[in-house]
Amino acid sequence: MTSSTPPDGPAVTHPTMLPSLTSLRFVVAAMIFSFHATGYVLFTSPGFSGKYLGLVTMGGWAGMSFFFMLSGFVLTWVWREGDRTTTFWRRRLVRVFPNHLVMFAVTAIGMVTVLGLAFDGRRALANVLLIQAWFPQLDVRIAYNSPSWSLSAELLFYLCFPALLALVRRIRPERLWAWAIGVLAVITLVVPFVVRLVVPSANPMPFIELSAEQFWILFHFPPVRMLEFFVGMLLARIVLTNRRVPLTFGGAMALVVAAYGLGPLFPPEFRMVAVMAVPLALLIPAGAVADMRRTRPTLLSSKPMVYLGNLAYAFYLVHLQVLIFGSRWLGTDQPGSTPFGIAMLVLLFAVSVALSWLLFTLVEQPMMRRFGSKRRGRRPIPPTVPAASEPVTPTAADAAPEPTGGVR
Repeated sequence: MTSSTPPDGPAVTHPTMLPSLTSLRFVVAAMIFSFHATGYVLFTSPGFSGKYLGLVTMGGWAGMSFFFMLSGFVLTWVWREGDRTTTFWRRRLVRVFPNHLVMFAVTAIGMVTVLGLAFDGRRALANVLLIQAWFPQLDVRIAYNSPSWSLSAELLFYLCFPALLALVRRIRPERLWAWAIGVLAVITLVVPFVVRLVVPSANPMPFIELSAEQFWILFHFPPVRMLEFFVGMLLARIVLTNRRVPLTFGGAMALVVAAYGLGPLFPPEFRMVAVMAVPLALLIPAGAVADMRRTRPTLLSSKPMVYLGNLAYAFYLVHLQVLIFGSRWLGTDQPGSTPFGIAMLVLLFAVSVALSWLLFTLVEQPMMRRFGSKRRGRRPIPPTVPAASEPVTPTAADAAPEPTGGVR
């Protein structure tokens, strides 16, 4: 347990462990896997294909919103008086880059040797440096291990976090919900309407139903996605300062499910982010409050689910390459029967989990122990809970915990 003191109130004691939110990282990462699988595991039955696509598409869009909001929430949750900005930045870089660089190398080698594609130095450099999300060209943003675009956004969030935190901590507790509602209004109304009215809409992309420019601004552009990160920070302060959360975890989850089902009915400018923003913004603090008040274990707070949540960042970075190369080797990119397709989905998912465990065990944990731990003579940093990215990530980089466990 740790304590923080609101600007105008008594100290609030809260746990560093938030197991339900940790477990939800893996659930969301699995949703993103299911969405990406639509391009690599094909079914001969048009009816089943349509139902499957309709079921998982909103999960692909909403998953990134969840990761970005949760990233802001968790970083604010674990920040303590006396934490150093330079230490924070060092830990974030150690969190993000080792897994990312390993998967970039694996992807680049596989693309050249297995797929026979040319190595593009310009796109590779943008990907290695995690600046690809700033490019309007889609082929740059999704080059190599395309889920890493979300890490490009996360780096901006991390850079701005100390300044944003100073702003958030100056907001009086009774005004936090007003701020959160205001930022959510920008996400759900202002951004989609501005994009619809101002950004060129010619030549809409198939399936996405947006122009390449609209898609970039709405889904990939880091400053726009930082609004969700900022909402997450506000939500953390709402819980930390003991403000009322309007819905229980069950009620918030019901709202998420309802918005998920209604999402495809909205115009494309609203479908990707706006529809799910408010339900997710209610789910995250409700989950934190439920964890703080829990008196008995649940499925989400169970050790196996929490451990899978710890793997979520690695899983997020691994899963697309498993789908790409697995579809080539298993032939799942050719339409097959429904039972065969489902079996291949299960197999590729299991392989993704196994490889994410290897990446987590051999790269992520050792690097965090070696370079992400506190330095001698400095103030201890509390254990943290599990991103991509990250969404994770989906961010995604926040989809995994610090090596000591707990909330990140």
